Amino acid sequence: ALATSISFFVILVGSQRTKPFTPCAGQWGPVIYLHRGNVTYAQENTFDAVVNGAVLNGANPEIDVRVLKDGESVLFHDQSMLRTAGKDKQINEVDIAEALSTSILEEIDGYNYTFTNSIPKLETVVEAICNADKNIGIDFDTKTSAAAKAGVKAIKNSACTDTKDNVIWSTPYPGVVTTLRKELESNGMDNRISMFMPSGYYSVFGLKFFMKTRIIQRLFSGTSIVSFHKTVHDAESELVQSWVDDGWCTGIWGIVPEEVAAYNADYYVVNEAPIFPDLPFGGQGGDGPPKETIYEDDSLFYYNLFVALAVILLFGSIGLFYSGFRCHVRRKKEVEDEDEEEDENFKEDHFVSEA
Repeated sequence: ALATSISFFVILVGSQRTKPFTPCAGQWGPVIYLHRGNVTYAQENTFDAVVNGAVLNGANPEIDVRVLKDGESVLFHDQSMLRTAGKDKQINEVDIAEALSTSILEEIDGYNYTFTNSIPKLETVVEAICNADKNIGIDFDTKTSAAAKAGVKAIKNSACTDTKDNVIWSTPYPGVVTTLRKELESNGMDNRISMFMPSGYYSVFGLKFFMKTRIIQRLFSGTSIVSFHKTVHDAESELVQSWVDDGWCTGIWGIVPEEVAAYNADYYVVNEAPIFPDLPFGGQGGDGPPKETIYEDDSLFYYNLFVALAVILLFGSIGLFYSGFRCHVRRKKEVEDEDEEEDENFKEDHFVSEA
């Protein structure tokens, strides 16, 4: 019990100083990535938005990688194809032939681009990016282990060679971090990995609990960057700075180009996009109905509760250990007294017998 309570206390409190996989703060950035490409130029995650709209204009794209049912990879954000392609299917339910023959809608989220577009293959886009500018940056938004492997393979097989300082991978999932680190190391690459931490995704504990404790980063090593929505940066500037003080790079998303100067981060995922009439809260669309991003899981109730519990367990275990030790000493003394009494009785009996 004592060992368990000490371990619990050390993990809870000690993890708060968890360092990045490799030192990053002050050694990289600032870098700006355009969220899903230049979405003012063309529909999100299309060749036009990523290559023609962003890369050929000297901008770094952020792209979403999805793996299809036949193992091929494309650029696509949502799980559902309904919002951007008008097809009531999941993207991982189609093969590459169906994906490439599916048109991206002319109108997305109420904004009319006046032309349709197409879903591009990952390898085609990466090849075009690297042929256009080997020093351009790419942020691979990666939500599955299969997509992680596909992105690493695409860069490894491309004309881009020295990518450490311009190509990163980002994911909200600890398991994907593990896959990414293994894939990068097995391919002789040491690119940085960012874990972005969305508000509202951490059950009853809340985002602030994991920002404070860094338990995820302690248990799933491999990241050097941590990224938060701008509402979190606004509310938790001191907590974000504590990460920087320990060597982490920080990222921010949910901002437009005009807001970059207002923040101090190492990388920015910027919405270069038109105003979408169907998105009343701004930003860019996704699966499900639009909703406002509000940072509400900012309570440290469970953190304080666990600290109190850890302290109670620790001192309770020490108390039990001390009580057990006292009982052991007392019992040992009783046994010794009994032995002495038996020796005295033996001596008395032996003396009487001799007499």
